Amino acid sequence: MAIKSKQWDYFHRTTDQKEQMNVLIDASHSGQTPLPGFSRLLSIVINLYAIATDKEERDTAQGKLGILERRLEHIFSDSLQAVYIGRINTESRLEFYYYAKPGGTPHRQLAENVMAEYPKYRWIASEREDADWSFYEYLKPNQVEKLYSKNNVLLQSLAEKGDRFGIPREVYHWLRFASGDDVRKAADEAKRLGYTVVNSDVDANKATYPHTLILSKIHPIAVKAMNDSVRELYNLTHSFSGKYEGWGTDIRQKLWRRLTDKIGGRRLLLLAGALLLLSAAAMLFARL
Repeated sequence: MAIKSKQWDYFHRTTDQKEQMNVLIDASHSGQTPLPGFSRLLSIVINLYAIATDKEERDTAQGKLGILERRLEHIFSDSLQAVYIGRINTESRLEFYYYAKPGGTPHRQLAENVMAEYPKYRWIASEREDADWSFYEYLKPNQVEKLYSKNNVLLQSLAEKGDRFGIPREVYHWLRFASGDDVRKAADEAKRLGYTVVNSDVDANKATYPHTLILSKIHPIAVKAMNDSVRELYNLTHSFSGKYEGWGTDIRQKLWRRLTDKIGGRRLLLLAGALLLLSAAAMLFARL
């Protein structure tokens, strides 16, 4: 079997039963037929309650679980040629999933060799037939969850550039529509949701969605806040047959605010104009 480059998507999901979970999935298999012969779905589920109630374990859990994840992937890959497809993380459990061919050493037995080094962890191993990879289909993100995954990538990039997420700032969103009438209706609805209309424009080179609507809203940069905003605007654009394109923000706002607080009058206006140009450049980086 040729080694494929993994493409990880990480996103938040609320199930129909209102359970909150974070999902990690290797998207490199998306849009393809299941790997021939890999019909066994294997899982390892770790109970997190026991870890949460043990302070010593709780303080070191993140590092230990990361190492455990890699060790399980390697031992299943080496012994069973199993493919690690992703995990589910909830408040009470951590679930790892793999596909493998029939036969070979039971994965429970292989896992015992690893889990013996984690005596305080309660865990179970299970497997079932899933030749059509129906569970992988369940893990795959829907359109909104794909945007959540992009949010995580962008927020990580901003963090690496020193952004301070707790500082409220203007967040800009780009929406596209097929007609000017749809733009006007969407703009009115966005205002009711608390957004400010920054600009609207027409790009004749865009055959499908030539009309652009740019909105803004002030709030801190955080995963939940961005996911809530993106979901809200995705639903808005969808209701008017449009397309949500992405968001951007100013990653240096705190420093600029310190500077502008010390400057007044005409110099402030000139500086604000210069900062606006810099902000636009920063937002080009930040767009999805």
